[in-house]
Amino acid sequence: MRTPRTARILSVVLTLLGIQLTWLISPAWACGCGAMVVGPAQRIAVSDEQSVLRWDGRQEQIVMRLTVTGDARNAAWIMPVPHRATVRLGDPAVFDQLARAIAPAHRTRHHFWPRRGDWPFDERADGAAAEIAPRPPPRGPAPP
Repeated sequence: MRTPRTARILSVVLTLLGIQLTWLISPAWACGCGAMVVGPAQRIAVSDEQSVLRWDGRQEQIVMRLTVTGDARNAAWIMPVPHRATVRLGDPAVFDQLARAIAPAHRTRHHFWPRRGDWPFDERADGAAAEIAPRPPPRGPAPP
């Protein structure tokens, strides 16, 4: 028969054992953008990552640029996707085009309040009010 003191000591010992076991577990680092896998004696690190996404209502395209450092000559890149994906090398110029497209426009104004022709009153589309993609036609027979 256990006494309350024995039960208390046993719970403290089991708690300390559980804490020590969690310190032994090495976490596996991964994120939604994938993981780089190398051999056991090799090291690799991703110091910079840039992505461009395109969604047309049915299909998503992702162009990624990774800056990788390390001593591994070969590595595997694992990316979680919901279905079978097509992978190919992308055009690095897409990031230069994007940088030019989103570069800030510097304007000098000598008035505080926006006037006609100033943002947000200009007639140009600035991307903030993006158009909503049209819905695809319904599948199946038309309702009666």
